[in-house]
Amino acid sequence: MRKRICTLLLLLTLCLAHAVAEETRYAQVFDRSQDGGKLTIRFLWLGEQVADDKPGDCMILTSPEGKVMVLDAGHPAATQYVTDALDALGITKIDYLVASHPHIDHVGGFPTLMDRYEIGTLYTSALTYETSSYYRAYVEAAEGIEHVLLHDGDTLMFGEEVRIDVFNPPETIDYPKDYPNGATQFINNQSLALKFTYGESTVMLAGDLYSGAERSIVERWGDALDCDIMKANHHGSNTSSSSVWRNAVSPQITFITSDTIEDLSTAKKFTRDGQQMYHTLLDGCVRVSTPGDGTYDVLTEKDRPSTLF
Repeated sequence: MRKRICTLLLLLTLCLAHAVAEETRYAQVFDRSQDGGKLTIRFLWLGEQVADDKPGDCMILTSPEGKVMVLDAGHPAATQYVTDALDALGITKIDYLVASHPHIDHVGGFPTLMDRYEIGTLYTSALTYETSSYYRAYVEAAEGIEHVLLHDGDTLMFGEEVRIDVFNPPETIDYPKDYPNGATQFINNQSLALKFTYGESTVMLAGDLYSGAERSIVERWGDALDCDIMKANHHGSNTSSSSVWRNAVSPQITFITSDTIEDLSTAKKFTRDGQQMYHTLLDGCVRVSTPGDGTYDVLTEKDRPSTLF
């Protein structure tokens, strides 16, 4: 009996130690003290599946001089993860609020952010989705906020030193005849495709593009898509990250944002030839930063529990 009690106490101690370690790592991931002079991206873990849907995507970016961008804000039921992260960072103003596309798992948290934080400018594509109550909710909440529509060929600056090139969607959006009925793929394919360039460092963030749109973008832009870092499109699903796209972007490091392994074979493609891959399911929240010289520092919230990759 005494031995069993000792074993249970040891297990409890280990579990508590592990929990404390993860809490400490979370604090480190969201410590801004070393962000100065760097382009920093934090890929958020947004919890498990919510309301029979994906919790979605959210990335918080800080420019070398401290400007803040939130790119997507997850499902409404996952918004607490976003506000917790912003609060941990001490953020009171979001200078750039960007919607990759208007699906619920990407813009569901926007009304809360618009209510809780000062918003500088809202950036979206011209795509409308009026039958979605969540699209209408954030558009209504955005009344009075400067709203900039982006399309391929556009460029803008994130702060003073980071250039953003827009590769998708096209300036003219041709809606299907019965839009938005059965339009999931169409909406995903209108995702903003954004390349961030800071000195010699480059990052590609392209929402939920499917392989067909990936091929079209490669045909239009070719070598201009080459980047060191990439977020896997559509949460690492086999609908996306085609060989054409992977070869064009040719990332050294890929990040997958999902509450599950959407497709194991797709995920494994990002670890070939010595490439690195991080996954929010396994790694929790992840911070990557660069001083603009083509080198990257990555910090994960968790020690990866799996050797699947």
